[in-house]
Amino acid sequence: MDWSAFETAWHDSGCRILADLATAFPDERLYAAAFHLFYMDGDGILSPALAANTEAAVREMRPGGEDYRYSTRFAPPEWRWDVLDAASDAMSPWYRRLTEEYLAPAATEAEQFAAMDALETAHDTAMASVCKAMTTTARRGGIHSSLPREFVVVILEGQRGDEEAGLIRKSVDPQLLPTVPELTEYLRQLDEA
Repeated sequence: MDWSAFETAWHDSGCRILADLATAFPDERLYAAAFHLFYMDGDGILSPALAANTEAAVREMRPGGEDYRYSTRFAPPEWRWDVLDAASDAMSPWYRRLTEEYLAPAATEAEQFAAMDALETAHDTAMASVCKAMTTTARRGGIHSSLPREFVVVILEGQRGDEEAGLIRKSVDPQLLPTVPELTEYLRQLDEA
């Protein structure tokens, strides 16, 4: 797999989709985009979902009226655009290639597990690079002029439990974390849990 070309394809596709979104909703303030819903089994790997949210869509939630509260600020399944289908559609040929190159050759169960581990590691690294590159492009004004200076693209994969904090740190340059205090606070909460 040409991981550099893969990252460029994700970057260009993701930036174009976010630009289209910002253009279509000029009165909305997009503050973040995230990759989530990573899925792979022995038969294939699917494109993660690209999500985006606006300040107006952030909610404080109380599940079942309990005292416990949580914010939807960094919960992509609760975002205004939780899955931007155009991104997954654009990248589906790349994911077919990943399946063919990594998973299809695995004949035994042990080979499948090894292939899935290798693919997950390589894919996580590539997606973290995509997030950093998209954040840099956004902050330089290269996606859309309406995006705020603190706009961030991050991996928010709550389904991976203890791995989520590491994926966030891997996908956001450490020097940029202080510019997104809500994300820094979210990381602190994950670390304490």
